[in-house]
Amino acid sequence: MVGKSARRLFLGIVFVLAFAVPIHSFAAGSVTESIENTAGYFQKNPAFFKKSELDSDLVVAALAKKGLLEKKEISDYTNTISHKLQSSNVSRGDLDKAIIAIKAMGKDPSQFINGRNLVKEVYASPADRATATVYAFDLIALSTDDYAIPSNAENAPAKIAAKLVDLEVKITDGATTIGGGWSWDTSGKTPPDTDSTGMVLTALGMYQKYYNDPSVKKAIRDGKRFLMKAQKSNGGYDYNPGISTSLDGVNSSSTAQAIIGLSSIGVDPTSNKFTKNHVNPVSFLLNNYKIDNGFKWLPGDKGINDFATEEVFEALVAYDLFLKGDTLYNFRNISKSDAGSTGATDSDAEDKDPGKSPGHSPAAAPPRVVEKHTKEVVTKTNTITNTKDHTITHNNITTKTNTVEKPATAKKQTPAKTKTASNAKKEDKPATATAAAQAPPAEDAQQEPKKVVITKTTGVSPVHGWVGSLSAGAGVILLIIRKKFLGV
Repeated sequence: MVGKSARRLFLGIVFVLAFAVPIHSFAAGSVTESIENTAGYFQKNPAFFKKSELDSDLVVAALAKKGLLEKKEISDYTNTISHKLQSSNVSRGDLDKAIIAIKAMGKDPSQFINGRNLVKEVYASPADRATATVYAFDLIALSTDDYAIPSNAENAPAKIAAKLVDLEVKITDGATTIGGGWSWDTSGKTPPDTDSTGMVLTALGMYQKYYNDPSVKKAIRDGKRFLMKAQKSNGGYDYNPGISTSLDGVNSSSTAQAIIGLSSIGVDPTSNKFTKNHVNPVSFLLNNYKIDNGFKWLPGDKGINDFATEEVFEALVAYDLFLKGDTLYNFRNISKSDAGSTGATDSDAEDKDPGKSPGHSPAAAPPRVVEKHTKEVVTKTNTITNTKDHTITHNNITTKTNTVEKPATAKKQTPAKTKTASNAKKEDKPATATAAAQAPPAEDAQQEPKKVVITKTTGVSPVHGWVGSLSAGAGVILLIIRKKFLGV
C-alpha cells in the first residue's frame, strides 16, 4: 500500500509540474534566437542595404525596430531609397513602404531629401485607384507618426479605414456569418485570402489604437474569425482564397502575414484559439521552414527563399514585440532628430500618443532620457574591432557600452471626441490627443559612465525563475521519496 501510494504521489507531482512550466519561456527563447540569426543573415550580405526590392524596406523597418541597424547601414539604405524614389514609375505601395522604412530609421518622410513630402504624396493620391492591400499600406504609412494631414485630403486615414471596412468580404455558413476577410481585389467578387486579411488587420489595428471606431472594431473582429477558420490542421496558412481543409499551398509567407496581422490587433497567435494539434503559426514556422539562418517558402524546398525569409523575419519581430506590448509599425516614439541612428528601442507598451488635429503643428513624442553604462571585462590579449556589436577589445580589456532609453513623463491632456469611420468624409481627427514638448536625447558627453553588469534580455518573466527553482526543489523531494518508498 505504501509503495502504491508513493508511486501515485510521485506521478501526481510530476504531472502538475509538467503543466507548471511556462510555455512562453521556451517560445520566446527560440523566437529571439531566430530573430538574431536571421538579422545576421541579412547583415552578412553587404549588398542587402544597397538594394530595395522584394520586402527590403519592411525588413529594414523591422531591423530598426529591434535596434539592429548600424549608422553605415542606415546611410546606405537611405541612399538606396532616395535613388529608387527618383524613378518616375514608383508605385504607391512602394512609396508606402519607403515611408515606413524612412520613419523607422529616425528620419522624417514628410521632409525627406530636398524637402520632399512623401506623406503628402500618399494622402493626396486618388482614393479610387488602388487594391485593398495598397489601401492597407497607405493607412500603415500614414499612421507611423502624427503627420499633419488635412481632413479633406482625398486619401486621409479615416477615409482609408472606412474604405477597408466597406471592402470586407463576408464568409457565411448557410445563413450565418462566421467572419469576414479581405481580398486584394476591390470588386467584392473574390473570396478573402490570408495574406490580404493579415495586411488589412495590421492597418486597421494601427488605426484603431488611436481612433475608437465601432465599425473598425467589428471589422477587426470579423478578420480575426476568418483567420481562425482559415488556419490549417497543421497550424499554418495558405494563400488560397476562401476556407478549405486542403494542406496544398500552405507556405511560410501566408503564415507570416497571419502572425503580423494578429499581433497587430493584440491577439496572441500562439493562444489556444490558434493552436491546431498542438501547433500554432509561430511554432509551425520554426519547426517546418527554418533552414540555416533563413527560411523556406514551401516545406519541400531545399534552400533559403529570400522573399519568405524577409516576411518570416517581420512576423517573428511582430510576435516578439507583441509579447512586450508593442507593435511592428509603431514608430511614434522616434524623434525626427534621430537621423543617423535608429532610435529604435522597444516602445512603451502603454504608448497612447494618438496624433493631432489637422491644421496644427505635429504633436511631439515625450523627450527621452538616454543612459549609457559601461562594463569592463578582462579578456585574452588581442586587438579586435567589431562594429556589429559595438565591442572593442584592446590590451586585455573589453569595453561594452549599453544604451538604455527611457521616456520622460508627459503631461496629461484631455482626450478629444471620438470620430468613427462612417464620419470619415466629414472630419479626420484622432480620438484622443496628447502632446509633450520634444527634446533631443539628454546625453552628457562629459559624464563618467557608470560601471554596471550588462545582461541579455530574454523576455522571460521573473516568475519563470521562481517556477524553475520550485521545480528543482520538487525534483530533490521526489528523488528522496522514490529512494525511500520505491527503493530506486
